[in-house]
Amino acid sequence: MAPFSKEFIKQARFAAPLGALLLGGASATQAVSQQSTVPLHNHPTRIFSFETANMNPAGTIELDVGTIQTDPSGGVATGNQLYFGGGSYALNDRFSFGLDIHSYQDPTVDPINGSFPDFITHLGALWGKYQLYDSGRVAIAAQASIENFFTLESQLWGGKSNNVLAGSIKAPITFRASNQLQFHLTPSVSVFPDTVNGAQFYGTIASIGAGVSYKPSERLAFFGSVDTPVSGENTISNTATYESTPVWTVGGRYNVSPKVGLEGYVTNGVGYTPATSILTHWPDGDRVLAGLRLVYTPGANKPDTYRGTPNPVTQHQANLQKDGFTLGTADVLEPGTFHFSAWGGQDSNAGGLLSFSPDRDFEIQLAFEQYSDNTTAPGGIVPTTKPRYMVGPKLRFMDQNNGDPFSLSARMLYGRQIESGVGGIGVFFVDLLGSYKANSRMTLNVSPKVATWGNTELAGLGLGLNYAVTEDLELIGEVTPVGMDNDEPTWAAGVRYNFGNSGFSVDANVSNAIGRFGIGTMIAQDDPRVTIALSKTFGTKGVKF
Repeated sequence: MAPFSKEFIKQARFAAPLGALLLGGASATQAVSQQSTVPLHNHPTRIFSFETANMNPAGTIELDVGTIQTDPSGGVATGNQLYFGGGSYALNDRFSFGLDIHSYQDPTVDPINGSFPDFITHLGALWGKYQLYDSGRVAIAAQASIENFFTLESQLWGGKSNNVLAGSIKAPITFRASNQLQFHLTPSVSVFPDTVNGAQFYGTIASIGAGVSYKPSERLAFFGSVDTPVSGENTISNTATYESTPVWTVGGRYNVSPKVGLEGYVTNGVGYTPATSILTHWPDGDRVLAGLRLVYTPGANKPDTYRGTPNPVTQHQANLQKDGFTLGTADVLEPGTFHFSAWGGQDSNAGGLLSFSPDRDFEIQLAFEQYSDNTTAPGGIVPTTKPRYMVGPKLRFMDQNNGDPFSLSARMLYGRQIESGVGGIGVFFVDLLGSYKANSRMTLNVSPKVATWGNTELAGLGLGLNYAVTEDLELIGEVTPVGMDNDEPTWAAGVRYNFGNSGFSVDANVSNAIGRFGIGTMIAQDDPRVTIALSKTFGTKGVKF
């Protein structure tokens, strides 16, 4: 299941650097720089890992987490993934400092000298950035980083190394053609060791990068960049030699709320830190990686939502913020609220879920689950019956409780077997969560969802009904027709009792699904099984993120 075909991505590449555009705009009429106090309403300070001269407003805390990966159908398991994240703080309008981390651990998708060597890079970077000049039209900044490969391992690098130092210096220049359009030019030097364990490494790489960003509205932005080595070599070829290849990125950002932005990318790069931003994916730099980055800028002085002041939540609406038995809910926990649930049932199925909403329209979920070990489930598509985790965000785009015709959210989860061995099988799971409150008692739920692990791909369309017999007692029924590598529908039916406004609830259900969370909700067994769950919601009144 490839969201981007190879042919499409090849056509989408930048054919040449954008520096000519930057210079050609110098005769335009004077642009007025209007920096918003809401960071996500401004042009990006960074295009994936390509630095611009833009700065966040004073006092901004920016947190981010993300992943990029190759087409899962192009290799073993779920393909090659880079996981990354970090944070930064703007001490004032001209100086920011931050921490970036990234983690990569996979064999190559394409061969190098006939084999598929593992590459492991676990890396942390400390950086500082200072804006040297800003005329309103042109801004110039300087950034420096010091970085450490906590683990660096490959047979091409002589085996395993620890605590290998690197660093970078960048001097980004941004030209503001208008409030909507900016061009960027970034000379850089990344410094790596020439050798590790006696084997060749990247050494020093100098590059010139060019980029463009376009913001048609406060909530939407598009951007792209190309970074080209002018000395040194940034690419390991399929013959294990070092070559020079441009690093390119194309992407966009949509602000779910004034504090939460979701960015999507395609790139051939394999580094997120300032120094590794010049490195391409192994080998040859011609594999495309697609991915997402979630950006969160907490702050009590920023708006919570684009929908205005929210309405008070009724007890019934609060009850509907809990997930169902095999379907999630489109509603999001109130800001500053924790929710914990634990369940167990027949065939060794057990698990727990911890959810937290740091802000309106944004929820983080962490689940641990052991799927049913019933042998009637199709073994070829069950990733594992060992304990596993899944973690990821839920983002709300529409809210029926506050004026929208229905509620709509999206949830993106990544999971892996906790116990090592069998490759530590990874699973991606995405579902779109829609709900419509037909009246004060009945809520209809629709949830398209997809999951992939290895070469297995599943898609389903969840349909659910929640009927409140009383304010405390709910009847829940769900069914999910399934397609692609499985054709057996899953279903669940049961009751949930909420103990007033105490935050406690208990539910019991019968289901043929092997699990309550993620891919387990799309795999059926022949024998229905009973599950009991206990839940508690903790409100943290007065907490503001």
